[in-house]
Amino acid sequence: MDSQKLKMKDIITVTLLALINVLLFMASSILYVTPITILMMPVIFALIEGFVFFTIGIKVPKRGALFLYCAIRGVMGGYLPYIICYLVAGIIAEIIVMKVGYTKFTGLSVSYVVIEVLGAIGGTFYPYVIAYDSFFKNAEELIGEGNNKNILDAANMIRSWGGIVLLIGIIIASFIGAFIARKVLKKHMLKVA
Repeated sequence: MDSQKLKMKDIITVTLLALINVLLFMASSILYVTPITILMMPVIFALIEGFVFFTIGIKVPKRGALFLYCAIRGVMGGYLPYIICYLVAGIIAEIIVMKVGYTKFTGLSVSYVVIEVLGAIGGTFYPYVIAYDSFFKNAEELIGEGNNKNILDAANMIRSWGGIVLLIGIIIASFIGAFIARKVLKKHMLKVA
């Protein structure tokens, strides 16, 4: 049972790998150029973040590794709904991989989809849909041109037609990202079941 516990080396590995995805997230601020690219951010993340997630799942197949990844992602987001959604996603991911097996592609893929969907709920759906009134009350008078207007336009799009399309896009992109990550990792460095 001791081999299932995270050691300091494992914690450092998970933290450094998680920070790669945090840096990708921070670099994505360039996507605020149009309302469509703002809404596409979770889809793009779902396609590319799988490499790091699967590397953690395979290299550190220990209880708590995926939760630690999610905790780091959530805390680095610095936004309470985002943090809560990532923590919940981490708990769900741990339960899934505990039942299926820590290095099994199926368990990691389902966990990855759950994490990406809950991350989008906390980071995109909550501010743009659920808390729209508190976030954008009187925004039309206060927001001028540029990125702020793009954010308001993105919020209006997701509320009017884009929510379901975006959710479906995130789920599909997550599965594609999981498949690509598995192929790359299997070919270059890891045994993936």
